[in-house]
Order: sequence, then structure tokens, then C-alpha cells
Amino acid sequence: MRDFEKNKLKELNYELFEIQPNPNLYYEIAGHTDIHCCKINNSLVVSPNLSIKNAINGLSNLSCKYPFDIPYNVCIIGNFAIHNFKYTDKKILEILDKNNFIKIHINQGYSKCSIAVIDEKSVIVTDKSIANILKQYNFEVLLLDENITQKIYLLKNQNYEYSNMTGFIGGVISRIDNYIFISGDLNFIDSDKKIRNFIEQRNLTIIDFPKKDIIDYGGIIIADFPSK
Repeated sequence: MRDFEKNKLKELNYELFEIQPNPNLYYEIAGHTDIHCCKINNSLVVSPNLSIKNAINGLSNLSCKYPFDIPYNVCIIGNFAIHNFKYTDKKILEILDKNNFIKIHINQGYSKCSIAVIDEKSVIVTDKSIANILKQYNFEVLLLDENITQKIYLLKNQNYEYSNMTGFIGGVISRIDNYIFISGDLNFIDSDKKIRNFIEQRNLTIIDFPKKDIIDYGGIIIADFPSK
């Protein structure tokens, strides 16, 4: 994350735990929260290479070849879990079944990356097939033009240089308490104000950063326990 984004989170009294790049993954996603972690109720399941106090270690080691980079990329919304369940970490599956989650299977393995969760019944996506499936479960879905992902950047190194790969909407829009945190200037992907209106209709406060490029960092997870 850029310093101005970190400083904003600190101003809101959040303590930051940053995931260091995993050498087994390609750099664009090597430090992404949504690749390494899955929060289920008050439990945080993490890949075995992470050391986070009070977190639960998953059983899947990550590597750069798909689908070995997606076991933790499960989207949790209320009592629903959304993923390509052929590849989900077995510890996550165990917790989901124990807590009677409703599992929604989609073919997109990068499930959390692909879905921006706004509240327990509202999501933003760019994938029409995901939108159609979630509507069957009565989610309120804002479907965006897939071309906006061309304006979502991924980092290819620690010098903040951009990759030729493009990012996902779920990695740039994060719900943290009653805020929606945008990693850059929302206007760059929302010239018609559809995203802004969708969020503000739900009485949530948008935090974004005027004139700053939109970068997919893999989103933000709020943990309710000390991380150090």
C-alpha cells in the first residue's frame, strides 16, 4: 500500500498488519490479503507461511500455478460462502460446514478478488455469470462493465511499477466497519457515479484518494483480535 493509504487507516485508529510477499507466488498477488487469508465469522484462516496471533492455519500451501494460489480466496457474505469449491482449503471447508454456511459454487476461482462486498446483501461485480448466480440467492448486485478492470492496476515490484496484468474489483473496494475504502480515486472507475450511488444508498461512508491511480492490493480484512 502507498503511504497515504496506510496513514489514512492509522488516522482511523486501525493497527496495520502487512503481509510480506510470498516468494512462492508471482509478485502481483504475492502480498495480497485475499490470497492468504479468509475471515469466517470471528475466525481468520491463513496460509501456513503466515504467523498471525490467534489465526487458524490452513492446510494448503500456496504456489503460483493456478489453482494452487486460490485455496483461501473464498468470499464470505453473511451466512454464504462463495468459491470454486473444488479447490477450497480443507480447513476452511471444515469451518464452513461446522457453522452451517450455505456454499455457492462458482467457476471463478478468484472469488473474493471478483466480488466487492458492500453489505450482507449487496455486492459489486464485473463478471456477468457471478452476478446471475448471486441474484438467484437474492443478493442486490451492481454489475459493472468488465472493461473498467483495465483501469485497475497491479504492482509488479516494490518500486510501485505497474504490471501488464489488470486487477479485480474486489481487491480495490473494501468494507471496513461503516467505511468503504477505495484504493485510489473512485472517479477513475466510476464516471457515471453508479458505484458511489450504490454505496451511499446503503448509508456507508466512502474513503477514496483524489487523482490517485486505482491499485488492487488484495483488499483489507478487519481482524477483531491483536495481530502481534
